[in-house]
Amino acid sequence: MIREISPYRLLVEGSDDKHCVIHLVRRHGIDWDDPHVLLPYVHGCGGFDSLVASLSVSAKSYGRLGVMVDANTDLHHRWLQVKDALARAGVTLPGDPQSAGIVVPGMYADWRVGVWLMPDNQNQGQLEDFLCKLVPPCDKCWTYAGEAARRARELGAKFPDKSFSKANIHTWLAWQEPPGLPFGTAITAMYFGVDSPEALRFVRWFKQLFS
Repeated sequence: MIREISPYRLLVEGSDDKHCVIHLVRRHGIDWDDPHVLLPYVHGCGGFDSLVASLSVSAKSYGRLGVMVDANTDLHHRWLQVKDALARAGVTLPGDPQSAGIVVPGMYADWRVGVWLMPDNQNQGQLEDFLCKLVPPCDKCWTYAGEAARRARELGAKFPDKSFSKANIHTWLAWQEPPGLPFGTAITAMYFGVDSPEALRFVRWFKQLFS
C-alpha cells in the first residue's frame, strides 16, 4: 500500500515482469521494504495494449515514470508505439532505443521518463530472453534444457519458435530445488546471477530514473 501512493511509477506488462524487477534491484542493494526509501510502485498493466493506452495520462501524473515492455518480434515497431504514445503527453524520445535504456527529462523540474525494451533495447525478444542471460554460464543443465526443449519440438511440442526462450527457462527452473519457482523468487534464491552486462545495464537505468 505504501508503494501504491508513491509519486514514482514503473509500468510493466504483467506480474512476472513486476516481481523480476523488484527482486533484481533488491539483489543490487535496494531495500524495497524500507518505507523511507522513495521508490516507484511497479504496476502490472495486464498486457502491452493496456500499458500503452495509459501512457499519456501516466506521464502527466507521476514525477518519475518508467516503461518496461517486451520488444517481441519487432523492436522498431514496439519502440514507435511507445514513442508515439508518450509524444501525446509532450515527452520526446529519440529516434531509436539505446543499449543503456532511455531516460529523458520532462516538462517540469526533476520530472523524468524512462523506457526499457526487453531484453536489451537492441534485439527482439522478451523478459525470458533477458533472464537467459542471467543463468550461470557454467551450468551444464542449462545447455541440456535447451536440447530438451528442441527435442520436445521434434516430438510435437506446440510452442512456437518465438517462445523457445520461455520453454528453455521454464524447463531449467523445473530442475531446480525446489522446482518451478516463479522468476522473481528464483532471482532471490540465487538461481540466477545478477552481474551479467544486461542485468547491470538494467539496474543502472533503474537507478538513473528513480534515484
